[in-house]
Amino acid sequence: MRRIDRYIMQQFLAGILPVLLLLTILFSFMSLAEELENVGTGTFTLPDAFMVVLLTTPKRIVELLPVTALLGGLIGLGAMANNRELIAIRSVGISKQRIAQTVAALAGLLCVFITLLQFAIVPGFEREAATLRGQALQNTESRSRYSQAFWTRNDQQFIHVDNVNPDRSLSGVEIYSTDELGRLTRLTQASGAFYTGEENWLLINVLESQFQDNQVIETTHDRMQWSSLLSTRQASILILPLEALAPDDLIDTITNLKSNQLDTHQYEVVLWQQVSLLPSLLAMSLLSLPLLLGSVRSVSAGQRAMTGGLIGIGFYLLQQLSGHLAGILGLNPLLVILTPPLILLAIAIAAIRHRTL
Repeated sequence: MRRIDRYIMQQFLAGILPVLLLLTILFSFMSLAEELENVGTGTFTLPDAFMVVLLTTPKRIVELLPVTALLGGLIGLGAMANNRELIAIRSVGISKQRIAQTVAALAGLLCVFITLLQFAIVPGFEREAATLRGQALQNTESRSRYSQAFWTRNDQQFIHVDNVNPDRSLSGVEIYSTDELGRLTRLTQASGAFYTGEENWLLINVLESQFQDNQVIETTHDRMQWSSLLSTRQASILILPLEALAPDDLIDTITNLKSNQLDTHQYEVVLWQQVSLLPSLLAMSLLSLPLLLGSVRSVSAGQRAMTGGLIGIGFYLLQQLSGHLAGILGLNPLLVILTPPLILLAIAIAAIRHRTL
């Protein structure tokens, strides 16, 4: 029995791997075409473009795995169906449910693989890609594509930063200090800030305004030490596109923003998009079975691949649309983003129960 389970998994993987390789190469070329538009801008060169595409490949693999699971399953298990191996397996008493459990077990292993990539590989690679791209374009208008202004809060301080630079320094820093009643007592403005260790920062070109007894006392400093402005982790997170953050970074950021009564919606959208990849992968893997069951003789491999491709592309677009709608319209991310893969999973399970070889 275990030998048959291993054989089914091997055939499933044999179908997934070439499809994943093909789609990764295809989407990498599309990404390369976009990066080539920046060649010649600033110090961005052709090798830089290739390196950025290479560094962003792990994230591309994570996003493609659910669709790949469906297409690869149709190819790998489809080969077994064409060779009547599925019929032979059923004839020795192995049920559809047992085959589905084997496929689900493999999907579970792939989910672990995705999770490891999301936590350990993707953030670091995306950070390197953003740094490489940002440093090459930092003297051009294109730089604004990779940075953004933001607000944060630290106890009784409200902090506004115009830009997080590729070297993790900050530009355009404003620190609003308040008393226990929430009244503004001091405004500290700096053209830049550099991390010096132990969560200490060096502010440069500082204008300090203190509000006392209906008057404003202004003091200038070339340099000023400041503690607890931002942690290095916060600064490194802010330079990345939200989609490239690890789930634990997103959770920490959401928790921190909520504790300071700041908006977390965009971070929640990205978090649930990442979480949705896991049920999507399971649903797509199981969906390959009902597309095979009952159609071994009547449907060709090409037709199955076409059907799987249309379903996969349609579902991918639906997931992207649901994420955008949740972000733009302020809808509940958990409900909007997780509903499609869960519905698809229910459809796949129901179809497996009602289809026969």
